Amino acid sequence: MPLNELEQQRVERIIGEFCRKRIPPHLLNEIRLLYKIRGNDVVIYESRPHGQEKDTWTETPIARCTHDPKTKTWMLYWQRANGIWMKHPDVKPAKDLKSLIPIIDNDPLQVFWG
Repeated sequence: MPLNELEQQRVERIIGEFCRKRIPPHLLNEIRLLYKIRGNDVVIYESRPHGQEKDTWTETPIARCTHDPKTKTWMLYWQRANGIWMKHPDVKPAKDLKSLIPIIDNDPLQVFWG
């Protein structure tokens, strides 16, 4: 079951704000931080112009937050180089999506930003 309208608005407020603040405005022609909502998943990804085709932008997934409607909690995932999503080892299911933002932003295990 996909996120309801209220949860989608909350995601847009919390994740959208994080994405807008993370990249300085003067760099937006070189890099963007965006997100997509698919079902119960919110994927944050980095977008950059393609090396040879400057009008084409590439997307690299950074983090995934998954909502469990039964427990009303969020879980945080990172993506391995082989494309497999792994649960963040230091994060337990969170009632508040906003509590996951500092973990993604500060990246203590260097799984999101390298």
